[in-house]
Amino acid sequence: MKEADFLPEWLRQQRVRRKRLIRQGQLLAICMACMALLTCVRQAWISEARATLTGIHDRAEAQDRLIAQIPPLERQMADLLIKKQIDSELGSRTDCTAMLAELCHLMPRNMSLASLELKPVEIRVEPDHPAKRKTRRPVRGDRRAGVKLVRRVRVVLAGLAPTDVDVANFIGQLSASPLFENVNMGYAKTVRFRGRSAREFQASCYLAK
Repeated sequence: MKEADFLPEWLRQQRVRRKRLIRQGQLLAICMACMALLTCVRQAWISEARATLTGIHDRAEAQDRLIAQIPPLERQMADLLIKKQIDSELGSRTDCTAMLAELCHLMPRNMSLASLELKPVEIRVEPDHPAKRKTRRPVRGDRRAGVKLVRRVRVVLAGLAPTDVDVANFIGQLSASPLFENVNMGYAKTVRFRGRSAREFQASCYLAK
C-alpha cells in the first residue's frame, strides 16, 4: 500500500535541496581532507627534495674547495721535487753557515783551522741493515748489486793545536755534535809554528742528513 504524501510541493523540494546540500557538503569535506592529505605528502616530498638538494650543494662546495687546493698542492709538489733533487745532488740539508757556526762554537780559542774542504761524494748504504748505516764507516765508489749509493757531503778539515789532548777533545766534540757524522781522525804530527812546537792534524766527517 502506497503511503500518501500530503506535504506541499515546496516543502518536498526544500527537503530535496537540503539532502543535496548535505551530500555536497560531505563530498566537499572529503575533497578537502584528500587535498590536505595530498598537501602533507607533497610537503614531505618537497622537504626531502630540499634536504637532498642541500646535501648535493654542500658536496659540490666541498669538491670546489678540494679542486681549489689542487694548484697550490701541485706547486708544493713541484717545489718538493726540486728540493729532493737538490738534496740528492748535494747530499745534505745542513746549511754551510750553520756548519761554520758549529765549528766556531766547538773549536777552542787556542786552536785554528788551516783548511776546510766540502765535497759531495757517493757512499755505500746497505738497505738490509738500516741500524748500521750511521755507525758503519761509508765506502766510496762501491757499485755492487744490492748496495745503494747515496750522495753525502764530506768535510775534510786541517788545523793546528797546542797538544794531542786538545786535538782529541776537539774530535770528541765533533763526534758529539748533531751536525757531523762518522768523524774520523786523519793524522796528527808535530810542526813548528812561529818558533813553537804545535800539532798539525787532519780529520774528516760527513754532514748530517
